[in-house]
Amino acid sequence: MSITECMPLAVARPAGIRPRRRHAVAVAALLGVALLLGGCGSDDDPASSDAKQADKAAEFPVTIAQQVGDVTIKAEPKRVVALDFPSADNAIALGVVPVGMAEVTYVEGGVMAWTKAALGDRKPEIFNVDSGFPFETIAKLDPDVILAIHTYPLISENWDKLNAIAPVVGHLGKGPGVDPWQQGVLQVSKALGRSAQAQQLITDVESSIAEARTDHPQFAGKTVSFFNYLGADGLYVISSDRDFSMKFLKQLGFRGVTDTVAKMGDGPQESRVLVSPERYADLEADLIMGTSSLGPAQLAALARKPIFAELPAIARGAYVPFHVGQSTSMVQPSALSLPFAVDKLVPRMARALGGT
Repeated sequence: MSITECMPLAVARPAGIRPRRRHAVAVAALLGVALLLGGCGSDDDPASSDAKQADKAAEFPVTIAQQVGDVTIKAEPKRVVALDFPSADNAIALGVVPVGMAEVTYVEGGVMAWTKAALGDRKPEIFNVDSGFPFETIAKLDPDVILAIHTYPLISENWDKLNAIAPVVGHLGKGPGVDPWQQGVLQVSKALGRSAQAQQLITDVESSIAEARTDHPQFAGKTVSFFNYLGADGLYVISSDRDFSMKFLKQLGFRGVTDTVAKMGDGPQESRVLVSPERYADLEADLIMGTSSLGPAQLAALARKPIFAELPAIARGAYVPFHVGQSTSMVQPSALSLPFAVDKLVPRMARALGGT
């Protein structure tokens, strides 16, 4: 799916709101990434530098446990290819720029806004995977490791071909999108010899989320309906608190999905359910958030439909529409996407609920 018409990703901070400490943390983190990527963080002590290299060398060879099949990486990878954006994000956050990355076809330029910000002027080769993996392109990039912690289609279907190019680091769970984002960071850090940095990175991201919760007490106990609009057929609403986006919102203090929406799921593992237009009233919650994989124009058209616009939450302004790329920062979380969600999306949620 390709979306060429994009809503602005930057959200202006309302006047009168004090600068948040987590914003400073996020900026500092990105600056730290830039220093790591650019080699600007010099160490005048050769002995110290040699010690760091020795520490990295001591991590290899390393065997990575995963659902598809364990792999062994013999030496610190110098050339990395990422088959999904969470894999790329985690590598970049740990100070390693991939030589190649899969294109995100539903955002302009093929790179997520937060990934682009962290990359700066560095431009990895971007390749399309919508019609399958471009094995020849990947092989030409000569990777030492291939990262695929959140890759669709399932890497198991292409395991032999990919693993013949370079060791493939995938997910631990039964499929992509099962492992928590923290596990994704740990998987990537082991593969890159950056385990020492991984826990601090996780702690920093978790702290920024915790601080956002403290700063927004109005989120406490509020219910949320979060949907993807598909046009005339209706929309898919998240129906389980086990979904990554709902886990993130609950960490912010929200209660999660309403009882009505939770009952729509077909079973304990169901996390999306199709809601036809005549049932839009069932979406009512303290806060409604929506996106559309069909593009911003379709989402705007939905807002003009009386059957949707007359919902109490919509009528009182407790509604936040997101570009699909923005919403993905919560749905497919990474070490870079979650700070973006805290800094850019949380203020919009607060305004929709009437807070500051």
